[in-house]
Amino acid sequence: MAGPPPTEAGWSIRVQDTTLPLDDTPEGPTQVVSVRVGGLATSSTAARRWHHGGDVLHHILDPRTGLPATPVWRTVSVAAATCADANTAATAAIIRGHRAPGWLTSLNLPARLVSQDGAVRTVAGWP
Repeated sequence: MAGPPPTEAGWSIRVQDTTLPLDDTPEGPTQVVSVRVGGLATSSTAARRWHHGGDVLHHILDPRTGLPATPVWRTVSVAAATCADANTAATAAIIRGHRAPGWLTSLNLPARLVSQDGAVRTVAGWP
């Protein structure tokens, strides 16, 4: 979204694990948040996946190995000053794995992390 929010409450954005039309009911944990300023982005290992040699791979690569990041979080959503900052942090959190919550907290970036089993963890004041 861009420009002034439509109401004082801000833009209403549904955060979820899958990409679906707004009127469809997604499976798994979802949440609606309000954004008045800044940006919000979600990175996920649940989309852009494929099978190779019996393994399920995804598109977020760990630069240390050149391989898909170890699957700790299936979705990470981050709020930041800009959408680009939020996207960078969300993708880095996927790569950081178990260290992501502490890292996001140290940067004071509100975030919602969904583990591979669907458990939701929030940090740094995520609503």
